Amino acid sequence: MKDKRATAIMKTGRGWRGAVLLAAALMLGLMSAWSAARGEVKPQFGLEGYGGSNKLFILSPWVGLRIGLSSEASLILRYHYHNFRYDYYGSDGGGSPVLKTMKADVSRLAGTVYFGGERLSGYVNLSYLTGSDGYRGFLADSGLEYKFSNQIAGLWSVYSVREKSVLWHPEEEVRWINTYSMRFGMKFWLVKDLAFNPNLYLMKNSEEVEGIAYSFGLVYSPKWWLAVHAYYFRYGENAFYVFRGNYFSCGLNFYF
Repeated sequence: MKDKRATAIMKTGRGWRGAVLLAAALMLGLMSAWSAARGEVKPQFGLEGYGGSNKLFILSPWVGLRIGLSSEASLILRYHYHNFRYDYYGSDGGGSPVLKTMKADVSRLAGTVYFGGERLSGYVNLSYLTGSDGYRGFLADSGLEYKFSNQIAGLWSVYSVREKSVLWHPEEEVRWINTYSMRFGMKFWLVKDLAFNPNLYLMKNSEEVEGIAYSFGLVYSPKWWLAVHAYYFRYGENAFYVFRGNYFSCGLNFYF
């Protein structure tokens, strides 16, 4: 059993390395082609972390390219790597629950069209996800931000993901689950370059589970190309779920 698991881990490792190399080659090729044609390709990269209840921890480095389409619109291509870890109660093989640790790796390839005007900005994003234990997912989201003044802005976004259950429901029957979410938020600039951002999230999935979450955090952007954020999240739903609880996230991102 150990030999089989070691072989599987080695194969998975080779698969991830191949995916990373393929993504890097694609990005470099696009960079060269667009640089020669337009001279408007800029790199983007960052590192984000998320953790909380049940020792959930997600580490997410990412790299990308911003391709200028016009003075107000861009195409953004990104590769995200997500390393997951959390505790859950599973079966010991004899019918009794035992505490276990779930570990998984997920890759995400994303394409986003972004536009920004004097007051209104927005985006449309499509993503493909693949990961450990045959995980697959398809994600679509879109959002708008409207500046009422130099100090206040309103946020709205919708999110939908169709994914295999192996990532969040280990040891259960494997199935596809659709999840939908809508966010309402505000931004208040406390001082120059520092904004306070509260949000409310309404969620529902294809298994008739409904959830409500809220978050608030600070976004610091001393330069147009740099953003640092820190958030607190509270998640709850109408069914017992291992991830109900408190979470924190932080990130350092560069948007050239």
